[in-house]
Amino acid sequence: MGIRNYKFSPVVLRSVFVVSIFLLFFTVSISYKQIQSLTDSSKSILHSHGIRTELELLLYYTKDAETNQRGYLLTHDTSFYKSYENALVKVRESFGRLKALSIDNPEQQKFLESLKYLMDQRFDMMASVIKNTNLQITISESLKKRLLKGKELMDKISVQTDKIASIEKDILIKREVEHTHAVNLSPLSFLLTALFSLFVFIIAFYRIKEDVKKLKRVNNQLLINQELFEHTEQIAEISSWFWHIDTNVLFYSDNQYRLLGCEPHEFKPTLENFIKFVHSDDRHIVEEVNVESIQKLTSSIAHFRVIRKDGEIRYFKSIGKTIIDNYRKRILIGINADITDQNIKDKILEEKLRDLERSNKELSAFNHVASHDLQEPLRKIQTLISRIAEKDISTLSEKGKEYFSRIRVAANRMQKLIDDLLLFSRTNKADKAFESTNLNNILENSKQELMQLIEEKSVTILSPILPELNVIPFQIEQLFINLIGNSIKYSKPDTAPVITIDTTLVSSKEIIGASASADKKFHKISFADNGIGFEQQYAESVFTLFQRLHDDKKYSGTGIGLTICKKIVENHNGFITAEATPNVGASFTVFLPS
Repeated sequence: MGIRNYKFSPVVLRSVFVVSIFLLFFTVSISYKQIQSLTDSSKSILHSHGIRTELELLLYYTKDAETNQRGYLLTHDTSFYKSYENALVKVRESFGRLKALSIDNPEQQKFLESLKYLMDQRFDMMASVIKNTNLQITISESLKKRLLKGKELMDKISVQTDKIASIEKDILIKREVEHTHAVNLSPLSFLLTALFSLFVFIIAFYRIKEDVKKLKRVNNQLLINQELFEHTEQIAEISSWFWHIDTNVLFYSDNQYRLLGCEPHEFKPTLENFIKFVHSDDRHIVEEVNVESIQKLTSSIAHFRVIRKDGEIRYFKSIGKTIIDNYRKRILIGINADITDQNIKDKILEEKLRDLERSNKELSAFNHVASHDLQEPLRKIQTLISRIAEKDISTLSEKGKEYFSRIRVAANRMQKLIDDLLLFSRTNKADKAFESTNLNNILENSKQELMQLIEEKSVTILSPILPELNVIPFQIEQLFINLIGNSIKYSKPDTAPVITIDTTLVSSKEIIGASASADKKFHKISFADNGIGFEQQYAESVFTLFQRLHDDKKYSGTGIGLTICKKIVENHNGFITAEATPNVGASFTVFLPS
């Protein structure tokens, strides 16, 4: 059971994030520009209105000065003169403001300069008329001309102000169009920004909602895994731990406390507190391994003893490794296992191995005795038997001849038993040198080995063309000799033996006791005869060492031959089975890997 991983490409996530931020800034910048444009257009319109208003005021102040001048000329009342002077001041102030307002328009500045020139002429003339009036110079024609000239200048001033006003009107119309466009575009910009922001928020909300769901599932799976891991630790008698080396913070799983005979979190998880539980003779092992893991950043294994809280000594195996986390901090992680039971089993196994080694030495000694010490006196006995049979057999009584015959049979049987035991021993100990071997050659060699028996009993051997297999040649030849010899030995007295050899390729699923691997093939080689057979209930026991089913007086044998056959087949990772019917015959089937 594992936690499902929800993987998203970091490149894709970064790209989506960058694009989202870019689009957000883009729409915000457009909105800002629209607002700025709207503000600028509003200022421009207000500016144009301000210029036109100031022009109207300038013209009004000029006409007011002219009106007060006339009133003064007609009445010589000083109040008109004061109003005239105030009007001149207001004209100068208004002209200054008008010049400041149109400073960004060179064309308007030129018109203003022309207007100033005309106004200066007009005010100079007005001042001259008033001066002459104060001096009581009566020049009616001259005054009349000056008044007419003033009227002409005033008309020119009106024309000039009208030009300036006309230009500003055109500018105002253009700015009003721009302002209208900005006013119309701003709601659309605000709407797009709002829609995009809403879209981003919806996507973010959906993404957060999905992540929260996944986080809940992951947390739930983590909870299950944590419970499963703790349960597994208790069953396996292991614990986990990690140690933040830089901050000296140590964490133990709950089962670490239990392995020490304590309740979870019964003591503070520190190296010093854990060392107190370690056997005094083994504490240096824990310290040295920790230092080695930290310095070399390699895995380390330590075996040591601990003394549990209840005083029981247990054997621990600790595996640790130092890693570097994403913050470049060193963390020593590890697993502790209680291997006390395994340690006991290992000691028992070591003792058994020592016993097996002693048995092997004794078996080797027995083989030496069987092959040398036993055969030497046996050969002397057989030699003496041969000499007596050649020279002194006639001097023996009938009873003596019977005893002598039994001695010779017993000696030959002893020789056969020693030979079979040596052969069985060599089968167990032989080097497994496999070679590609033609089984037809093996069969011919086996026939030659058994030629005397085959001729004596008129044996017929029927065989197809056998395959070529990768086998241990001398063992397979011994297998063929034993199986064919066994069929000849247990043949019917009044029937010529017929041995039928057959071969076919089968699947392992067809073999009882084999692994059901569909892709593994075996060569099935059967040896069937028409001999005396045996009860099927003995089909397994015939392969047991020294197991004989028939009277040794009628059928010679040691009960080792079929055991050797089974051992040879096992050496080839194969199988051997037996089927038989009394007085009908027996069939031995060998399965060898193809």
